[in-house]
Amino acid sequence: MEHTVDEIREIIGSDSEMAKKINSMPYNLQLEDLMGFFNFCESTTRKLTHQPGFPYMKTGISKILIPRPLFLEWYYTHCFYRK
Repeated sequence: MEHTVDEIREIIGSDSEMAKKINSMPYNLQLEDLMGFFNFCESTTRKLTHQPGFPYMKTGISKILIPRPLFLEWYYTHCFYRK
């Protein structure tokens, strides 16, 4: 079942703590934003961004940007627990 980004955001954001995290995210996430979201170290977060299907744009030698809507869609389909 396909969901729109707004539906995914609403589903994930149904938890008030998760809603705060989502609302504080910039539109284009950087590695540091993901580190804070997942509470992962830098090396683990970098490994995560290299997983097949992870949405990112390479902007330079080591800088990546992750569009928030694409990240939320990826998070919902790969990480978020659903009943």
